[in-house]
Amino acid sequence: MAVLLILAGLVMAILASTATASESRVRRLEGPFETVTAVAYADNEIGVELMFAECDFVQRVEKPNGTAVETQTCHLTDPFVVFPGTTPTKAFVDRPGPCIWMSDYFLQTTGEAVFADSVRATVTPSGLVTVTTKYPAEPLTCENPI
Repeated sequence: MAVLLILAGLVMAILASTATASESRVRRLEGPFETVTAVAYADNEIGVELMFAECDFVQRVEKPNGTAVETQTCHLTDPFVVFPGTTPTKAFVDRPGPCIWMSDYFLQTTGEAVFADSVRATVTPSGLVTVTTKYPAEPLTCENPI
């Protein structure tokens, strides 16, 4: 009987550690902190107009396979110094490719420039900005970052 209890305990411990290893890790950083976002497409050398935004939070979910997704909510504040923009009159959705958006989570916590593989940023006429970024398991190597 004692052997069965020991075996049952070992099996439960193994199952618990396996479940823990397969769970996503969630990190959340509360704001306020500042970021920069596109607010309109433009005929300039970077192709967009930019504004500063103050963010309420950024949440990073790291999956067991090493990939991660970040979501954040921000509010437009001022035009960016270079290529300044204005609040859009209708919703603006930007989906730049890889090596454009840097993780605000890492910029705020470690100062590291970790580039997203994909981005979806939506800016509304009220100035609300929602951003979802995806990161590969291995950090991107960006030769000509923004």
